[in-house]
Amino acid sequence: MKKFEELMSVSGEIENISPEDAKKKLNDPNVQFIDVRDKESFSKGTIGNAIHMDRGLLEFYLAEGSPIENDIIKNNPDKEYIVFCGVGGQGTLATKTMKDMGVKNVKNISGGIVEWNKIKD
Repeated sequence: MKKFEELMSVSGEIENISPEDAKKKLNDPNVQFIDVRDKESFSKGTIGNAIHMDRGLLEFYLAEGSPIENDIIKNNPDKEYIVFCGVGGQGTLATKTMKDMGVKNVKNISGGIVEWNKIKD
């Protein structure tokens, strides 16, 4: 079995963004926030206009021709995508998956929504 540290080593292969820098992009029409937490967590509150893309189905949202392919990403390949989860682990892995599946401009919020909530007004 992989150790947690080994699993999270992909953090060095993705671009991370601080909650403060992400906040500056909140109203930018060229940026889309993506919440990869479970549906229940998403329904209790998210960041701005974030769309929900459950981490467990991410590859299906991104795969060309999938029955649940996400039109926002498919039709907007040049947008900047900012991914987040609860505390950063799922967001890190989701960001790596998105990058591996061909999403060009994708970043992970360091510390997830927990850190975001510390800086929101």
